[in-house]
Amino acid sequence: MDPKADTRLTELSARLDKTHADLTHKLDELYQLREASDGEQWREYESQIRALKEQEIRLLKSKNTAWMAHWLRTDGEVEVVDAPHRTLGIILIGISIIGAVGLGILWWYLQSTGSL
Repeated sequence: MDPKADTRLTELSARLDKTHADLTHKLDELYQLREASDGEQWREYESQIRALKEQEIRLLKSKNTAWMAHWLRTDGEVEVVDAPHRTLGIILIGISIIGAVGLGILWWYLQSTGSL
């Protein structure tokens, strides 16, 4: 995996966290203003809160998508690294099976000739 990709992902995650913290702070302020208001002003604050909540959801989805892509890419590379080991394991299993069959044939031959 490219170390630059990890760094970029970490930087992106940090920026998204900062943006989320700023967004949360704005939401808290709007909640307080909404509680202190009434009538048309209350509806305006409610509309702003709804818009910020939608923005927050998109922000969290973006962060989640970035990390999911990172994990999938990492898992894919682990799979590629493990492939030669898997091939070696299958070859060793094949050799073991051939050896066991050979020993079985040798035992059968020795038993049938009366050498045992």
